[in-house]
Amino acid sequence: MTDRPITLDRMETSANFLADSDIECAEARADHARAEFKAKSVRNTLLKDPNLKGSIPDRQATVETDQIYLDAKAEEFQAFFEYEKLKNRRSTAAIIIDTWRSLNAGRRSGQIM
Repeated sequence: MTDRPITLDRMETSANFLADSDIECAEARADHARAEFKAKSVRNTLLKDPNLKGSIPDRQATVETDQIYLDAKAEEFQAFFEYEKLKNRRSTAAIIIDTWRSLNAGRRSGQIM
């Protein structure tokens, strides 16, 4: 862990990031939902194949190991990762702003030098 003080510049950078990343975060969430829907659609389409034989668990196992489905799931997981990464950066920015506020309130009241 690095020693990174909560400065006014860092707080301003965090505030700007929060203000500028609303749409990017919403788009990342939509990308994840889209990829999740696609993976489910691929799975369901593969399950409907009339040439697929065996019990339901056997058919599900066949579908869930099909490369087309695995590729769709990989896309879903990547979209989830990108969304979570952005969401975590936004949470960190909010924490930085809150910490800066607390430090300044302490300084104003004479509790922190």
